[in-house]
Amino acid sequence: MRKTIKLSWYQIQKLARQLASQIRTRRFRPDCIIGITVSGLIPLVLLAGEFKTKDVAAISARPYSKRRQGKLKITALPKINLRGKKVLLVDEIADRGTTLRHISGIFKRKYGAGTVKTAALVVNKKNCVFIPDFHVLEVDQWIVFPWDA
Repeated sequence: MRKTIKLSWYQIQKLARQLASQIRTRRFRPDCIIGITVSGLIPLVLLAGEFKTKDVAAISARPYSKRRQGKLKITALPKINLRGKKVLLVDEIADRGTTLRHISGIFKRKYGAGTVKTAALVVNKKNCVFIPDFHVLEVDQWIVFPWDA
């Protein structure tokens, strides 16, 4: 049986505070925070509170194929001006990290974002091929988030 880690709401809040602290320590101050739907919206809200910003948005993306990892289909792009801005792209977990990598590339190429940094509460150290710029928990077990329980 596969070992799992169940995270509580309290632990999620603590991880978000640690993530914000790490971002501040590395002297990155985002102009805009964007979360990847659906589960990236919770860390988005928590980080927006930590940075006291209302300049937030969401992006929706899903794999073209449910059977294999591949290119993403963007199903909803935010209608905001990112030209020259410092953007923080957030998700709850970087399992492989490819969603973060793909979307950050879109923000640079198509939106003209000045700087795009990526963040996740959790990184799957066994599978991840793109490590986010900021993360606080590395695991090789299956994670159960409180919103998935």
